[in-house]
Amino acid sequence: MQKAHTIHSCRATLSIFLFLLWPIRSSAQLTTLRVGTNSPASTEAVLFSVAKDAGILKQSQLDVEVIFIAGGTLSMQALIGKSLDFLCTGGTPFIVAYLEGAQGKIIGGVNNRLPYGFITRASITTTAQLKGKRIGISRFGSTDDFAVKLALAQFGLNPKTDVNITQVGGAATRLTALQAGSIDAAVLTLGLVQIAQKSGLNLLLDFIEKDIEYQQVAIIGRDDILKNRGDVVHRFMKAYLDGIRHYKTQKEVAIRKIMQFLRTNDRQIAEFDYTQRVRALPDDGKPTIKGMQLALDDIARDNPKAKSLTVQQLIDLSFIP
Repeated sequence: MQKAHTIHSCRATLSIFLFLLWPIRSSAQLTTLRVGTNSPASTEAVLFSVAKDAGILKQSQLDVEVIFIAGGTLSMQALIGKSLDFLCTGGTPFIVAYLEGAQGKIIGGVNNRLPYGFITRASITTTAQLKGKRIGISRFGSTDDFAVKLALAQFGLNPKTDVNITQVGGAATRLTALQAGSIDAAVLTLGLVQIAQKSGLNLLLDFIEKDIEYQQVAIIGRDDILKNRGDVVHRFMKAYLDGIRHYKTQKEVAIRKIMQFLRTNDRQIAEFDYTQRVRALPDDGKPTIKGMQLALDDIARDNPKAKSLTVQQLIDLSFIP
């Protein structure tokens, strides 16, 4: 009788132990990934947030932490230094880092068009008035640096002699600098373009209207993660594709999230941002080969090492479902 009671007690104790342990094990099944972004209200930041809310990330046993780092150059350093698992940044800073020895690949596309507007102070209404003026970018070698040079080429201006390009910081910082008059022009992302115009600033060039194919944001993974954690990368890319479908089909959910991230109550601003970003976001999650070639050709003008590089060397699409 005593022996039976002892066995029963042990079983009860074991059941309680397993019950207490179960939530810990379930939680531990989620793999936490740190994903960098260059804008706190970026497409990927909103997409991963709505995907998390919808349970899409959990279905792939993932918990994605999106980390804002202003500028592609700095964020590439964070990826190389293993402070991030993946990075969403432009083709230009990735190619520059790759040429300097960074070991990584583009495994997906986010913005395959340039979702920018070239914004100036209200007093500047013609391209000729830009001569001698200060144009703000995040960092030299960044995507917005490339976009500024592209705009200046459209205006017939030389970026080295006709204007003063200065490093200011992220898109929100550049908007504040424009409003304060400490710079005269900058390229801004979509939602901020609307905010800028409503505050009296001038839109001198709309890149979306030009429909320029360019890898404004790609998903980049280090070679060590791609080689050693293939299962995690596959799950991450599956969640990303499911997130794209959710982002594109749940418009109202996405717009509300954009309003939250942009810290605005103006639905018109968020809807404009969403509409333009959907156009640039590929259904299949793949990067733009043409857009990557455009970035590579631009870099090759100043860096001879880029001339022997091919787009195929920079991309690995094997993780896309």
